[in-house]
Amino acid sequence: MSAKVIAFSAVVATASAFAPTTGFAPRLRSGAAATSMAMDKSAKAPVITVFDHRGCNRQPKEYKGKAAGNKNDEMLVKVQSVKVAVTDATATSILRESLTTMRK
Repeated sequence: MSAKVIAFSAVVATASAFAPTTGFAPRLRSGAAATSMAMDKSAKAPVITVFDHRGCNRQPKEYKGKAAGNKNDEMLVKVQSVKVAVTDATATSILRESLTTMRK
C-alpha cells in the first residue's frame, strides 16, 4: 500500500512540476531568455523510479553512497533523463486519441 502512495505522490509531483501555476501569464521575452527557453529537441523525458525495500532481505544495489543507518537506507527515488523513441505511427495514433478525447 505504501509503495502505491509513494508512486502516486511521485506522479503528482512530476505533473505539478510541469504544469503552469494558476497565476501564470505569458510575458514578452528578451532574445537571451527566448534562446534559453528553446524547445528541447533531444527527445528526452524524465523517468522517476521509486524503490521501497522496507522489510526486504535483498541488499540494495542502486545506491552507492554512505548509509544513513535508519529506515531511509531501504528507500530510494531515482530520477533520470531517458531518450524516448517513438515511431511516427505511434505518435500519430496518440495524437489522434488525445484530440478525440479533448473534443468530448
